Amino acid sequence: MTFRGNHVDELISASLTGDLTDAERLELNAHLVRCETCRATLAAFTAERRILSGMPLAEPPRDMSARVRAGIESGRLAGSWWRRPGGLLAAGASLATVAAAVLAVVIIGKLNLSPVGSASNSPIASVSFAAGPSAVETSPASAAPTPIPAFALGPGELGYLSLTSAPAYTLRLSLINDSTGDSIRIGDVSGAPIAASLSPNGQWLAYITQKGESGANEVWAVHLTDGKVQSLGCSSSAPFTDRLAWSPDSQFLAYTLVGIDLGPDAGCQTPSDGADAWVFDTTTADAKNLTHAGNAYASSFIDGVPLELAVSYADDQPRTRGVSPVTGQRNEQDLADGVFMPLFAPDGNRAIFWRGTMTNNGGSWHFSLGGMPQLSGLLRGAGSVNPWLGTPLFTDLTPVNGEAFTSGNFVWGADSDLIAFWDGAWTGLPQSADGLYPSQEDVYVGRISSGMLNQGSLAKRNSSTDGSWVVSVSLSPDGVAAACTIGLPSAGIGDPPSANLEVVPLAGGTARTVGGAVEPLPWNGPAVYGY
Repeated sequence: MTFRGNHVDELISASLTGDLTDAERLELNAHLVRCETCRATLAAFTAERRILSGMPLAEPPRDMSARVRAGIESGRLAGSWWRRPGGLLAAGASLATVAAAVLAVVIIGKLNLSPVGSASNSPIASVSFAAGPSAVETSPASAAPTPIPAFALGPGELGYLSLTSAPAYTLRLSLINDSTGDSIRIGDVSGAPIAASLSPNGQWLAYITQKGESGANEVWAVHLTDGKVQSLGCSSSAPFTDRLAWSPDSQFLAYTLVGIDLGPDAGCQTPSDGADAWVFDTTTADAKNLTHAGNAYASSFIDGVPLELAVSYADDQPRTRGVSPVTGQRNEQDLADGVFMPLFAPDGNRAIFWRGTMTNNGGSWHFSLGGMPQLSGLLRGAGSVNPWLGTPLFTDLTPVNGEAFTSGNFVWGADSDLIAFWDGAWTGLPQSADGLYPSQEDVYVGRISSGMLNQGSLAKRNSSTDGSWVVSVSLSPDGVAAACTIGLPSAGIGDPPSANLEVVPLAGGTARTVGGAVEPLPWNGPAVYGY
């Protein structure tokens, strides 16, 4: 396969006619993620086909065949057409010229070109567009337009963020469907993505990226229907601030911002004093500061009517209270004393939460004594039993002198039984003979119905790299795999960040690394699964 410089014109052309092999399709997908020129070329062809699909077909002149034969016999059409000065592919011509020629051919002929994306087996492997107010090129207006989603994840399909660059170059963020190879460019950022969450209706993706080397993060939301990206605020990089919580109806996204002053040119909101819960309303595209307490963290939405967000207030003994995402009015009573950052199961009948004594270190709260992730009792029909007494998620950890986890992350599986825990910063004595358990570099996955978590719950990732860390974990809807984003140490000063995305089979077997071998190594992840 020959390319134009570092571009893949022939692969792009073949993708339009469905002539790509599986290997060529994967090659094209990988190239489009990192080549803006080829993305623009494919976008031009895509727009051209959309135009052509809506144009009336004209009959060619009846004497066209006679004219062509006469031209050949007279020698006026002799020679290789691509070598003539006026040839379609004269030296220096680009594929954009070919697109214009195709338009002329269709006007005089009867080519049957259907709109791109009109069939489920569309041969176009991947479409990405330049960043801007919208990551998707606007289609020409028509009498009866058919919306074409910028990006979609089918049930069970894996999607992931991919950050590509080279030393001293811009960091470009894309969203890729691992199952289909489809992708969209969702903008340029200054740091790696560390969290992502798909709305229940599949139309929005919320994500958090690091903001350069400032020690801050930035929260974003992209509307997958039209590709529009919106910044939702900046936050100090602090424990418990990477939770992204969607309301069941997908109207509200809740998140936490810890005030940090990055200067007037950082593009951030006015810094607040401490941590507070925020909500983004997808119906109005407005983000608002829900609390003004300085120690409030957005947890997850409570299953009930009216809709309430569980907001946790960090303190020596933390507490959680329901807050209206519409008005900001707090429930008169605490949901539970001593409960911090509850994450309700998909069925709403249980929650995972933190319990322990907390300490404030420069506006950043963490557990200083007895910090342990807990499982609530049944929240419905529990009778007189207090469901918030809690049972430790780990059945074989014994804190000594109150030393336990200072922070960590957990997530539910779709069946409200599977659970995962990672990035647990353990301060107590090691709980295994080899001194490696529990480890902040490991992921632990188990089921409530079969004993919860212990040393044997270790997810068998590929061999660990020294200095690597677990960024994020997502559980597949069928409960058979965990998609783990593993941050890798920098290869040198000025090198872009890199991370492996590993899909770990939970029943045993070899983990699969998502994404091809690309240099420099990209940052792949976090991942989300389609509902």
